[in-house]
Amino acid sequence: MRIKELLAETQEGIEKLPAGEYRGGKSSLYHPRNIKAEPAQPLPGGSGFVYTIGPGQYGTEIKIWDPKGQDYINSTVEPVRKPKEPDWKFKGRLDYWKWSVERAGNTPGQLIGKLSIAPAKWFPMSNAVGVDTITVDEDYRGQGIAKALYGIVLTIMKLPLVAGDTQTPGGRRNWVSLASIPGVEMKGYVGLEHYEITPRAAPADNGPVDIDPNKEARTADKNIDTIMGQLGGDYIGRGRGRDNVEFFAFDVKPTTTGQELEAHVKTKMSNIYGDTDYNSGLYATWSGA
Repeated sequence: MRIKELLAETQEGIEKLPAGEYRGGKSSLYHPRNIKAEPAQPLPGGSGFVYTIGPGQYGTEIKIWDPKGQDYINSTVEPVRKPKEPDWKFKGRLDYWKWSVERAGNTPGQLIGKLSIAPAKWFPMSNAVGVDTITVDEDYRGQGIAKALYGIVLTIMKLPLVAGDTQTPGGRRNWVSLASIPGVEMKGYVGLEHYEITPRAAPADNGPVDIDPNKEARTADKNIDTIMGQLGGDYIGRGRGRDNVEFFAFDVKPTTTGQELEAHVKTKMSNIYGDTDYNSGLYATWSGA
């Protein structure tokens, strides 16, 4: 595969979901009543919102709450019977209200945004986490909630954050917004097979030789020179649990549309040929104080 094609797909490696594929929203924001209350901290920025960090189904969940949320306030108001409302229907509403009050008793407000993350054990950076799902209450969209959720991972938890394998248009815009947070560094990554940069040794026995060590050494040198010397890639390590993959990082910048990110190479590209098995995507780290 040509390295030009490989790098151009740094963002393409993240599957682009149609706008309506994953809507999330209020119906997806659920806080089980049997989960112990988590300590809430004020969300930086003076919004009046608070956040919590606690265990999730597969990793960790970061949640943002509005202590003055209308849904939260309404949950404390006991429902009244409507004119001509059947007994069974009113009882059902009343039981649901009692259940909602019980569940709200261990929350600091209305749940308005949630980000689920899980350890990215395959990524070469220690403590890296990957995005599982993120959703924001539709009544609070456009207020920077998603950006704040990502920001908590990067600036408060100080964990490297790897983009999910799939992204909606809104998710791609969220990743662009991360690049505007002071102290956050955005990169694109490419994972290459180990043999692409490290030549294989010839067999020790006298049997048939299916590789040319000298040719592979020349190819590996050329690949390293292209990736690191000409394109400005930084080697970031071998994948954990994926010993045959070597990872390189590249600068990224917003596209002209400002809605997603693309690989940015510093000089004219050279070509690397071969059936390269690779993966690519985006990650962000905290480099501030």
